[in-house]
Amino acid sequence: MIKQKLIEKRKERNFSQAEIAQQLGITQSQYNRRENGLVKISKKEWDLLAKLLNVSLDEIYEPQDGVYIINNENANGNFGNHNIYQAHSDFALDTMKKYIEKLEQENSALLKENEQLRKIND
Repeated sequence: MIKQKLIEKRKERNFSQAEIAQQLGITQSQYNRRENGLVKISKKEWDLLAKLLNVSLDEIYEPQDGVYIINNENANGNFGNHNIYQAHSDFALDTMKKYIEKLEQENSALLKENEQLRKIND
């Protein structure tokens, strides 16, 4: 998933990908893959990006695959904008339920595959 909010803020602040990459200690190519959603951006990198761009985290943060990762800090609604979690709680819960269902399906398929492989090896 392309990180459109991040790209827009970077361009507004007149930073090149190479300049941001240098600050993160990675190559421009590695940074490009992060902006294009090919490589996950770590929490530490998100925090540093917000600091470099002089914005709050919620102004640039876009979750991977549309799934919000909620930790103890923002489970109380403290994620830059104090109402972001509450405002999107139904959406977030629905998204999490769908993600859990997807993981359960993948788990089930892997268990079946494992069982078939065991039969072949026995």
